[in-house]
Amino acid sequence: MRKKQRRRARSGPHSPKNQPRSKAPEKGPGKKGAEPPPQYLEGILKIHRDGFGFVLAEQPGVNDVFIPGRRMMGAMNGDRVIATVRVNPRDGRFEGAITEIKSRGTSWVIGRLQKSGYQTVAVVSEKGRSTEFLVPSKKLGGAEIGQSVGLNIVQYPEEGRQGIAEVVQIFAERGTPKTETDIVILKHQLPREFPDEVLREADDWQRRRDISLGQGRRDLRDLPFVTIDGETAKDFDDAICVKPEGDGYRLWVSIADVSHYVVPGSALDREAFKRGTSVYFPDQCIPMLPEALSNDLCSLRPKEDRLTFTCEMLYDAQGMPKSADVYKSVIHSKARLTYKQVARALVDLVPEVREPLTPLLPMLTDALELSRKIRRQRFGRGSIDFDMPEPEIQISFEDGSIENIIKAERNEAHFLIEELMIAANEAVARFITARRVPGVYRVHGEPDPEKVKNFQILLHNLGFNISFPPKPKPGFFNKVLHQVADHAEQRLIQHILLRSMKQAVYSHENLGHFGLASTCYTHFTSPIRRYPDLMVHRVLQDILLREAPRSEEAKEARTLELANMAGHCSRRERVAMEAEWEAVDLQKALFMQRHVGETLRGVVSRIAKFGFFVELFDFFVEGLVLLEDLEDDYYLFDEKKHRLRGRKGGKVFKIGTEVTVKVAKVDIEARQVLFSLES
Repeated sequence: MRKKQRRRARSGPHSPKNQPRSKAPEKGPGKKGAEPPPQYLEGILKIHRDGFGFVLAEQPGVNDVFIPGRRMMGAMNGDRVIATVRVNPRDGRFEGAITEIKSRGTSWVIGRLQKSGYQTVAVVSEKGRSTEFLVPSKKLGGAEIGQSVGLNIVQYPEEGRQGIAEVVQIFAERGTPKTETDIVILKHQLPREFPDEVLREADDWQRRRDISLGQGRRDLRDLPFVTIDGETAKDFDDAICVKPEGDGYRLWVSIADVSHYVVPGSALDREAFKRGTSVYFPDQCIPMLPEALSNDLCSLRPKEDRLTFTCEMLYDAQGMPKSADVYKSVIHSKARLTYKQVARALVDLVPEVREPLTPLLPMLTDALELSRKIRRQRFGRGSIDFDMPEPEIQISFEDGSIENIIKAERNEAHFLIEELMIAANEAVARFITARRVPGVYRVHGEPDPEKVKNFQILLHNLGFNISFPPKPKPGFFNKVLHQVADHAEQRLIQHILLRSMKQAVYSHENLGHFGLASTCYTHFTSPIRRYPDLMVHRVLQDILLREAPRSEEAKEARTLELANMAGHCSRRERVAMEAEWEAVDLQKALFMQRHVGETLRGVVSRIAKFGFFVELFDFFVEGLVLLEDLEDDYYLFDEKKHRLRGRKGGKVFKIGTEVTVKVAKVDIEARQVLFSLES
């Protein structure tokens, strides 16, 4: 099962894609002038590869807290902890110390077996830290010294006490695609198989094929709905239809009614909630729902009736919303279209592509016109345009090998679907809010003032003298992005700005979405692959059936339940993102392994104190040139101007410098590509 690729922007409209890995602030995120965090903060610990960490705040609007490596108290990555927050007397900044481990985040780790005296230990190296676990001889499971193994932790290490683990999986030779993918899956504890009870429920629904006009559903089967997805997608959860009305437009966005099949408390529901989201690797998908639902009953296949939730919206001639309604429905998709197909038909006007779509061209043309108008309105109100380039890993259908890695194309058809989905998400959020019932929202807080200040300093050091208002609005940041467009430093500035933003999360409170400049936003459009969307569908169903809680006591109980569920879904989303990043890095390393020794051209894309990264022209891949390998001079890192300068010769490496490099080494286990400089 493949789906249109997850968009990982922190403030992105669908799901958080494009979000860079956490970097350490120079002295931690708790800074002078920031609102003080609570004295005790409970949250999930995320450890950076350099040894420090963050306790991730789960309350929207509360900053994560920096934890120095010496104050971890034996906690491991992913543990739920309580940190005592204090002011560092040296610089007046907030930081934390872990005082209690509430629960362990993982019981499965990856290690390599070694001899330690007469004993066997597994050395677990992760996030810049190494931890040893004693493995009793009876718990080796046939594994031998030197092998990489999956471990179940029997006893966690504490101060003065060694951890104990047992071997549960022996990995074949490291460096092979299957072994390394298995390691990513085990490391992030991603469930690969569905329990038998879950599969039985899904198969039972599939056999019954319950598709009818009950529950007051509206019959929309005569409308020319279509789905538009990537070429390899198999689960189609959103369909669109647009018609002119007066001098404006009427838009229907119909979403698979997953809530009809996934009943609260059922085995299907428990497993979907546990997973929280589908996880997309370049060569496979770990779905939230079994294929009987995700690829069949809940997938809006062409020429088949399907149960849906529909958001129907009326727009004026300028693309401003006038009214909206939400109801259950049945649709009959007229065609399964792809982004490339629609772009070639509507934008490139290719006759042989247009001809088979002749009956649908008027509707598609209206949809494109409306989406462009909605997009202008969205950016007009200040929505930030984080359109970051992403890799497209092209996999051979014959043997599963990587054929190429290119920059993913984003065309007008992508923007069309993106805008109409954002419009539906906003309309549904307003629909729920107007009824004053407990709901679920996708929220994105304002950036931390200190991070905004640091971003302004970065721009100044790079030669962009931009005056910042006291409290920048989203539209201001969008203007900044337009000012730096087409400059060599554009990608760096986009990444730094993205890092300055807070994490978008799910919440029971409507706190608005800063990145989208939206006062009311939720996720409604992807219930096949995101559990929060399913939660929103259930809220809508309660409203339509007049079953939403009415008493204050019932509302409070429901709000608390939704708050806990939203927090869980936000955590599962982060796990999925980290697994997806690692899977992409793995595929890049595997691909570049065959190019070791080759000389290639590229451009300096990032500068760090330990070297610089080069993005290749031939492939959309970055590799690292280590500072210690530059033998022609002693180079000094100028952090303010993001450049390296030779002390004797004065040679400068900065963002945008074109270089020739040789692929020197690929470390599959570290997911790293190393270059040596040729010129």
